[in-house]
Amino acid sequence: MASNYIEEGKRNAITPAAELTSGQLVMVGDLACVALKNIAAGASGPVAVEGVFELAGKDNTLAINQGQKVYREAASGKLTNVATGNAYVGIAWATAALAATAVRVKLNA
Repeated sequence: MASNYIEEGKRNAITPAAELTSGQLVMVGDLACVALKNIAAGASGPVAVEGVFELAGKDNTLAINQGQKVYREAASGKLTNVATGNAYVGIAWATAALAATAVRVKLNA
């Protein structure tokens, strides 16, 4: 093992300004994270930065196809396939139909 190895990089710890619920998507800079448990505002807690998660908040005015890039809208926080002005979250793991309110996403892929 390399002498400068730190960790696998699948999880991290963050200290959110607002309370997070388990499974909630949060952006830390350009890094998409999912809270692994409820995390109180101002407290440190674990987040996943890899893996496939079903994320609530999909824009239900459009479909997101398997393999498409998924973004978080800057203004509304909804998940979309529109890149312009939005933060990259990952790749759609499965197709989310037009009326769907959630999408399965492989984080930061």
